[in-house]
Parts: sequence; C-alpha cells; structure tokens
Amino acid sequence: MRWGASYGPYELSTEWWRAFTAMFVHIGFLHILLNMYCLYRLGPLAERMLGPWKFAALYLLSGMGGNVASVAVHPMIVAAGASGAIFGVAGALLPVLHFRQIRALVSQGGRGRLGIGGFIVYNLVLGFANTGIDNAAHIGGLVIGFVAGYAAPVAGSPAGRQVVLRTRGVLVGLALFLVVAFLLVREWRPGHGDDAHLARGAAYLHEGKNAEAISEFELVLRHDSTNALALENVGVAYMRTNRPQDALAPLERAQSINPNDPIANYNLGLANLAVDKYETAIYYLSQSLRIRPNYPDALVQRGFAYQKLGKADSASADYERVLSQPEGAINDKMRAEVRRLVAALPGR
Repeated sequence: MRWGASYGPYELSTEWWRAFTAMFVHIGFLHILLNMYCLYRLGPLAERMLGPWKFAALYLLSGMGGNVASVAVHPMIVAAGASGAIFGVAGALLPVLHFRQIRALVSQGGRGRLGIGGFIVYNLVLGFANTGIDNAAHIGGLVIGFVAGYAAPVAGSPAGRQVVLRTRGVLVGLALFLVVAFLLVREWRPGHGDDAHLARGAAYLHEGKNAEAISEFELVLRHDSTNALALENVGVAYMRTNRPQDALAPLERAQSINPNDPIANYNLGLANLAVDKYETAIYYLSQSLRIRPNYPDALVQRGFAYQKLGKADSASADYERVLSQPEGAINDKMRAEVRRLVAALPGR
C-alpha cells in the first residue's frame, strides 16, 4: 500500500494518484516476473509499430484505464500491477496487425496477430476462471489500447499532418475520458461513505497509522454511534496510542452490542487491565475464554491480571495452559514471554 497500490477507500477519496502509480507496483516477485516477460514479448513490436512516444502514451493510458476499471468494479481490494497496461499493448497490436494487414512477428516470439489474439483470449479466460486475477483491469486496459492502436499510424508510414493531429487528438481524448471516468467512479463509489471510512480506518490501523485510523472511525461514529466495528476498532486504536481510558467507553459499547464476541470481550478486558482494573479485566477475559476456551492471548492477559492481584496459582494455571498448546498455536515470542512471566511468580 505505501508504494502506491490501488485501494478504493484511499484512491477514491484523497489519494487519486494511485490511479497512476498502481501500474508500477507489483505484489511479489512472480507477479512482476510474469508481467515483465509479457511486456518483453509484446513491447518491442508495439514500439516498432507505433514509435516510442506513442508507445509510451499507449502504455500509460492503458495502465490507468485498467486501474479505473478495476477500482470501479471492486474498490475494496488492493490491486497492483502492469497487466492493464500490457493488455493495452496487446489491444493496440490487434488493429495495427489485422486491419492494416501488416506482416510482423513479435520479437523472439514468432507470433503474429493470431498469437496476440490467442494471448488476449487465453488470459481473459484464465482471469474469469481464477478469482485472484483482476480481469476488470485487463479489459479496461485492452479497450483503451485497442482504441489507441486503431487511431495511431504505423511508425515510418507516410502520414500527413491531418493523421498526426488525429492521433494526438485521440490520445488526448482518451486521457480526458479517463479523467471523466475516474470522477464518475468517485461519485458512483464514493470514498467518503461509512464503508469507505471503515475500510480506510482498518488499513490505517494495519499500517500503524493510529491517529489517522481514529479519525476515520470517529467519522463513522458521528453518523452511527452503534456501529460495533467502528467502536471496537477505535478502541483498539486508542489502546495503541496509550490512551486506555479513552478506549474504555467505545469498547464497552462494542461488547454490549456483541456480548458473545470473544475479541470484543478480550479487547475490553485488555483496556481494563491497562487502567489497573484487574478484577474487571479478569471478568471480561474470562468471558472471552468461555467463548473461545484456548484463546492464548486472553489466557496470557488473564494470567497477568491474576499475577498483579497476587493470585499466583491462578496465574500459573493460565500460563501453563498457554505453554501446553501445540507448536504453531502460539509463536516463539509469546512462548518465551510466558516462560518469563512464570519465572517471575513467587516461589519459582
């Protein structure tokens, strides 16, 4: 996210620049490797056919077209990659090779227009068959690329001033179309509704931007003071900023709305523990454990509350329940911390 991936709640509010940067961000080495391989196979031919400047414009416009389509169709996912731009390159080659009957082979590929058509069809079918592939971006880039390729003259061909002006006009028109389309998407899927604020707040919380998260959740609570998700998350954000006293009220409200939620009970117990209300903390942590008996975090915190009250046997019992959990149930850091707490008990 911090490198500029597309995410609707960010992009459709104030971070509009993600519509441009997302095409340069990839999720993992394999993702960028596959995209760069496709660009290596298609890019040289497209650049020769269109010329470097028109190719650059095509690539950027197709990438943005793919991103606008993606954020319009599913704004709540994190999307990144050059696949929209690459589909735009393929889309531009279709009219260049087919309608103008140009005999050309893709560099090192031996693929003509049938190969490019096959590439498009195969990858679209693959995208529809796999939920993890962003076909909206593929189709958006493909459409922009096809229009640009249909209008642009082949590099080195005799083209009068009228054709050159027409090509520039089409490229400028596509850019304006994308701006208008993006603005319409912002109106259609606004980045300022409660769902957007919740999603943006959750993303901020995940990134450790707690002050920003608090602002987003409080905006939701102004409209809906009973939104349990906003109440619970704003309480967590307050806890992370060392404001447990401020966390108590929203966490109490969240727990009253969802009394059988182990996380809501755990968070409220943790907030009470932070303000030295040990008996109250034990009550809510016990409620959490009633619902989820082997919840290791709740066991550790309840054990610590018992320890603060001088109830060493009860604390030891909770700690031992944590340590008895199988490998993988808790991480090494938690196991080491619990052993340290056990060693600090009286008589150990």
